[in-house]
Amino acid sequence: MANKNTLTALDITMRDIIGNDKFMGGKVFVCAGDFRQILPVIRGGGKNAELEHCIKSSYMWNDMTKLELTENVRLKKDDRKNIKFAQSLLRLGSREAGPVEFGEDFGVRVNSRKELVDRVYDDIENNHLNASYFEKRAIVSPTNVDVDSVNQMIYDKSKEKEVVYNSVDTAVEEGTDIQTSVFNAMTSPFLPLHRLQVKVGSVLMIIRNICPPKLGNGTRIIVTNLKKNVLVGKILGGSYRGEQVMIPRITLEAQDTPVNFKRKQFPVKLSYVMTINKSQGQMFERCGLLLDTVQCFTHGQLYVACSRVTNWDSLILYTGWHKVNEVCVPKPTINCVYKELFDETSFNPEVDVPETTAVGEAPVYNLSEEDAIDMILPECVNTHSDRLEEIAQELAQKILEEIGKKCGRDSKEQETSPTKYRSDTEEEARSSNKRGRDEEDTTPKPSPKKCKCVGSETRT
Repeated sequence: MANKNTLTALDITMRDIIGNDKFMGGKVFVCAGDFRQILPVIRGGGKNAELEHCIKSSYMWNDMTKLELTENVRLKKDDRKNIKFAQSLLRLGSREAGPVEFGEDFGVRVNSRKELVDRVYDDIENNHLNASYFEKRAIVSPTNVDVDSVNQMIYDKSKEKEVVYNSVDTAVEEGTDIQTSVFNAMTSPFLPLHRLQVKVGSVLMIIRNICPPKLGNGTRIIVTNLKKNVLVGKILGGSYRGEQVMIPRITLEAQDTPVNFKRKQFPVKLSYVMTINKSQGQMFERCGLLLDTVQCFTHGQLYVACSRVTNWDSLILYTGWHKVNEVCVPKPTINCVYKELFDETSFNPEVDVPETTAVGEAPVYNLSEEDAIDMILPECVNTHSDRLEEIAQELAQKILEEIGKKCGRDSKEQETSPTKYRSDTEEEARSSNKRGRDEEDTTPKPSPKKCKCVGSETRT
């Protein structure tokens, strides 16, 4: 799912730090991935945009050595059903597009949402405080609408006391004549709910980076205590499994709503059920796949959903029903595969190699402050706390200053010694101002100087 621009930013940084014009500054660079899985997510983009931002469309791809894993060491030779299940998964990820029919050895079919929940979360009433129980189970679905609906169904099964946390919503621009109740009613996949209902034992997912990698976007926790201003819980799975953490309220800004506003709330949502995209990279002992209202709509979603388990009977499927000749039969499942990904001849990598100087000299890049911020935090600026954007700007400025030093121009010195670039007319104007401040200054201001290595105007 890595955007090729992320690796381009890393390449530029490594060349600049090491002072070597070779790829990644001449250092060995190893990355791993599976093109059967979901591609970079481009908001508002479709198939072409996803392929364009894939690493295969980057200048790096042709210079990489590709190694493939060919043996599944988890499978036993006499385990015929799981061998067949693994082979079906590979076909699902690379070749079978359009409607697909799952065989009897490909998961367990159920007849309703209730049966799906009961099969995945069996005996939940006696395990609602058991962290290891929830760590090994999940239900996945393509859309947030279905995810929220089934999450509420499972949440209602708990008999623990409920605590409600209301958010504080305010307009971004001062003087906006909009009632607070309007902001309270707005929802977004990128924001927590205004009215957040939580119980001890609830499974929550963090939807913003708080303290990565421990508390990052996608981390799941089980609530162990509810305080007035913090949620206390234990991490489910991963390197920090079982660690106790505290989640504070933070301020988030809405970007995909009719009116921009800020919401101060705990950055969490229920996570008994999650979207397929969020489940990528996680493994479960029992996983349900819900496809009754919406089918998978982008490359790799169905493959990712079905490969969250290692045994064929650990996958529970519910695809809904439809009528054929007045007889109700299970709906066929739609699989979306971009076959161009597996055809190397269909890709023409862009010539987007960073512009550099001669070999052996420090690289020079045409990079503005806005470009530096986008490379450091792609699609994340303004979506986190206010402080995050400020940090990004400070970091981008430091990078620009360092690039200036590499090119023989200390941009920091430009700010601390502005008189270095003052013209004679400006000095005369300053002298005349000392003699009579009431006189109007008609001296033309000097044009701002440009730093060749940066390609944008610097302050003078």
